[in-house]
Amino acid sequence: MSRALFPGWRPDAAGREQLAAILARLRAAWPAGAPPLRPRRPDQWHATLCFLGHDMAHVVTPALLDALADVAARVAPHALEIGRLDYWPRPGVVVALPRNPAPLQTLCDAVDAAVRACGVAAAQATTRPHITLAHTDRGLAATPWLAGVDCRSAPLRVDDFELLVNPGGRYEPLGRWRLSGGAGGS
Repeated sequence: MSRALFPGWRPDAAGREQLAAILARLRAAWPAGAPPLRPRRPDQWHATLCFLGHDMAHVVTPALLDALADVAARVAPHALEIGRLDYWPRPGVVVALPRNPAPLQTLCDAVDAAVRACGVAAAQATTRPHITLAHTDRGLAATPWLAGVDCRSAPLRVDDFELLVNPGGRYEPLGRWRLSGGAGGS
């Protein structure tokens, strides 16, 4: 089984409650007769900061862990407010997108730079931070009704991030770092 490896952010319990409420509104709005919506479990909700690849345990070195700790010391904790939902047809997923992606993108970019500085070529940099809420069929027709799903919620807190491995169906943290840079809290 392939073991995906990536630095990621996972919402805390309060954040998972907020996302669950948005998912409930998504399910209520899902059109009758549409292909089934397959929600991800709350313990699977995360934002990938950059994707390192599959079967990459060999890159988990003290230097990489130190570099990720350095990122946490430089990047401020911040709020993440969900702005809208979107359907991405190629992977067949419904994602929650931040209203203001800049703070989370800053974390993504810092993590990607730290990984590259350790000589690790990430398989994919994150250019559109998001949280995958559910899967459905690939290549569906336009989904303009998604714009009507109410995404209002209390802001989610981005206070830390983890180095995660997915051995199949779950995420196991290999390290966790609290964000402590800047004046934070916005």
